[in-house]
Amino acid sequence: MSIITWKDVYATGIKVLDREHQGLIDQINLLYVAVREKKGDAVLTEVLEALEKYTREHFEHEEKLMAAYHYPHLDAHRQKHAELLATVKEMKQRPRVDPDVLARELLKFLRDWLMHHILVIDKAYGPYLEARGGRFVE
Repeated sequence: MSIITWKDVYATGIKVLDREHQGLIDQINLLYVAVREKKGDAVLTEVLEALEKYTREHFEHEEKLMAAYHYPHLDAHRQKHAELLATVKEMKQRPRVDPDVLARELLKFLRDWLMHHILVIDKAYGPYLEARGGRFVE
């Protein structure tokens, strides 16, 4: 069972970044299943660690591609990435008084953030990079 299923509407047109976005969706779905089964506390640390590692790597890759193709909104995009990483870091450091509550909060935040980020922010760079030959970049 999943909360987010990959759809073509999420695609940026940059294959490698779309695959990475699908990996992030997998992490969100893992957390969703745990929250539904009231086992959020059991996977919270694991998901937060994986999420931090994954987003750092993905953001670095995404930003490197944008820089290579001289994407004009790179600085603003970097700021959005920094905001997510700061939120994840804050959640990692938060006391685990009620881990299930934190797991639900993280799930809602990630779902909302990811959908907005991919559908609005990332969709903006897709055509730009694609027009410059970035579609098949690995």
